[in-house]
Amino acid sequence: MKKVFLYTLMLIFSLTSYGLVESEFKVIESKSTLEASNLLLDINSATAADMLKSGISKSYVDKLLEYRDITGGFKKLSDMTKISGIGTKTAEKLKLKFREPKSFKMKRFNINKVDDKVLIYYGFTKKEIQSIRKYQESSIFRNNLEVKKIISEKRYEELKDYIDY
Repeated sequence: MKKVFLYTLMLIFSLTSYGLVESEFKVIESKSTLEASNLLLDINSATAADMLKSGISKSYVDKLLEYRDITGGFKKLSDMTKISGIGTKTAEKLKLKFREPKSFKMKRFNINKVDDKVLIYYGFTKKEIQSIRKYQESSIFRNNLEVKKIISEKRYEELKDYIDY
C-alpha cells in the first residue's frame, strides 16, 4: 500500500512539475524571423558574395550580374529567362532565392551599337532583332520614327525612353 501511495505521489509531482517547467520557457520570435521573405535576396542589389552564400552557382551569379550591369536591373524575376543558359526550370529554382523587385531604373542603350545579346536582354524578339539587323545593312537608325517601323508597337512603347541613336 505504501508503494502504491509513493508511486501515485511521484506521478502527481512529475505531472505538475512538467507543467511548471514548460511554462517557464517560451520561445519568442521577432516578426522578421517569421517572415521568410526577409531571408530572400534583392536581385537588384545583392552582391556576388551574397548570392554565392545563398547557394547560387558562380556561373549563374556572373550571368545575373552581367544582365544587371547592362540593363540596370530586373523589372521582375521572370526576366531571368532572357539570359542565355537560364531556362524556365532554372529560373523557377533561382526565384526561391530572391524576392520580387520593387523598383529599378533601366539604363539607356544605343540601338545602333548594341549586339544581339543586349537586345534580347531588353526584351526584343528574334524576329525584331532580325528586322533591326536587316535595316542596319543599308542604314542606321537616326530617330524614333525609323525604329517604330521595325519593332512592335508594344515593344516601342516599353522602350522608347531608353533608346539612343
